[in-house]
Amino acid sequence: MLVSNMFKPLKYLNTIKLRKYLSSMIDKKQKFFIQDEVQFKMNSTLNHQEKLNECIKHGLTSNTVLSNEWIFKINIDHLSNGLVLLKKWNPKKMDDLFVLLQLPMKRLVYLTKKTHIESKIVPQGNRVYYFASTFEKKPEQVCYHLMRYKFLFTRDFTTLSHIYHILIENNVNKNDIWKDTWIFMYSIDQINQRIALAKAANLPIKPWMLRSTPEIFKRTIEIKQENRVVLNKDSTAQYLAKRLKVPEKTIRYISSKYPTTLRVSPTKLKEILDFLLNEGFKPTHILSTPRVFTHSISTLQERLTELRDLGAEPTLTALCKNKTTYQELVNKLILKNTKLFI
Repeated sequence: MLVSNMFKPLKYLNTIKLRKYLSSMIDKKQKFFIQDEVQFKMNSTLNHQEKLNECIKHGLTSNTVLSNEWIFKINIDHLSNGLVLLKKWNPKKMDDLFVLLQLPMKRLVYLTKKTHIESKIVPQGNRVYYFASTFEKKPEQVCYHLMRYKFLFTRDFTTLSHIYHILIENNVNKNDIWKDTWIFMYSIDQINQRIALAKAANLPIKPWMLRSTPEIFKRTIEIKQENRVVLNKDSTAQYLAKRLKVPEKTIRYISSKYPTTLRVSPTKLKEILDFLLNEGFKPTHILSTPRVFTHSISTLQERLTELRDLGAEPTLTALCKNKTTYQELVNKLILKNTKLFI
């Protein structure tokens, strides 16, 4: 008992040393060579060494193992059984699939069986390699994505592949599909119907449009058509340049400093421009305060009326203040008017 208690502090110190060692190596993003593995074994417990050896025995590189500290937190039996299962996926290299070791064992067993059954119909042999090839991603990145969106592992592959080809044939950007993979959960009929409606409205197709509610989709079409009327074949930058009577390059320069300017819908730009110009603001005032376009027209109208009622001649800078500083300005004007009245 006494001997056992004597070794507990040593075991604790070894664990601390290992943790510090791994952290320092990962933070510095250094590559792990043979001497790093030797250093690891000098600072690690037998349990950690056993896990490292088990991983290397099944084809993982020491670089991958030592770069992912979470591996050492996995139960040794889970680790060993998981590596055996992943080999049945016929990986080009084990480093491609190791991320899947984080899955519960029952889930990994199920997916391994499914992968084996569909290996002859899935290009590249399994879904990880299929998605990696299709979307030009690294297998490790794909593994994390598929663990997040679990249905990508289980959705009928023929349906999934069919949806992908429909989207690509209709010029949907590949990166947009990857960022919005929920589209694969929707029916082919709905996707085809939405694509037909979007084409009829001459709209560029985005995955979110194809799976939105009918109300949102209808309103999207209306907004796009309204924007088209406003712009009249001009770009947003060209439209602003014409309205504010400056070269387009001036608008481009401003938008480089305030990127949100060109992201505002043309209908909102028109509404704000009409309001400000009618209220006597000059194009130079608007150009010097581009953030005015990010405010709602109702807020601008309310503040302009309030400040004028308090006897001030508002600037666009005043209209664009945040709630706190704007209220401070209002309080000062109220105090000033009170003193004058007294």
